Amino acid sequence: MSIDTINKRLKILSDLQEEMNKARNVFDDTLENDPAYQEFQEEIKKVKEESSVKKDKILTSPTVRDLQEQMKKIREDIKENKEILAQELADYYKESGSLQITDEEGNTKRIIFSVKLVNS
Repeated sequence: MSIDTINKRLKILSDLQEEMNKARNVFDDTLENDPAYQEFQEEIKKVKEESSVKKDKILTSPTVRDLQEQMKKIREDIKENKEILAQELADYYKESGSLQITDEEGNTKRIIFSVKLVNS
């Protein structure tokens, strides 16, 4: 794969993103100028404010706060273990050359690698 091919694809993506942004702006302008839509948005805003007050009352309960903290810790543990697993799978592939593993239940799983381009 040549760098020219990659650069052409990047240009296509850039052009498509620009086209999407223009369409989104026209869409947003159309909605902003629609009185029925604006009235609907005001109704939504009012309902959200009312529900937020009720939700805050519920969320201040000690039991709920404890559960939130517990879930937060579990989410952090899951994220950390996924990162560790990703590194372990990369190491496994380096050592074995295999893109498949069999889990404890006998299921064969395939290792896939995801690559994306970021600015440096």
